[in-house]
Parts: sequence; C-alpha cells; structure tokens
Amino acid sequence: MSKIFLEARVPGIAKTYEFSADSVMTVGKVKKAMIEQISAVENMTIFQDPDKVLMCSVDMNGLLQDDETLGSIGVKSGGKVMLI
Repeated sequence: MSKIFLEARVPGIAKTYEFSADSVMTVGKVKKAMIEQISAVENMTIFQDPDKVLMCSVDMNGLLQDDETLGSIGVKSGGKVMLI
C-alpha cells in the first residue's frame, strides 16, 4: 500500500483540489471522500446526487469504474482526475 497524491478538478465550480489516497482504495471510496471533503471546504452541497458523480482520469483520458482500485488501474501519484 502506498500513498497517491491526486489533483482533482471540479469543472462545475471551476476549482481544483489536492487529495491523498492509498493505492488499495477503490475509486468509489476515493470519490465519496473527495465529495465529502469538497462539500465541507466549500460549505455547500456541490453535487446534488453524489451517486451519479463520475470520476475521470485526465492523464489516462478515461472514466474510472467505482469498483477498481487506484493501484490496479495505474493511477499514480501526481495524477489528475476530474469529478463530473
């Protein structure tokens, strides 16, 4: 297990955030934590339905599936993701 540092872009509010996660975490778990933390920082609900939020890899040009682990799909530290 290793730490992965990610840059998360949220185009809906035109902001970027930095996060850390473990390489064995699933995309769904990371996405949920990001949504909770972003909402707390912004002090408002950013995503009306968190279950419908998609996480895409900017570096790999693709959609990340909720049940995949970050390490198994090749997400590396310094990677950029987008929540839409």
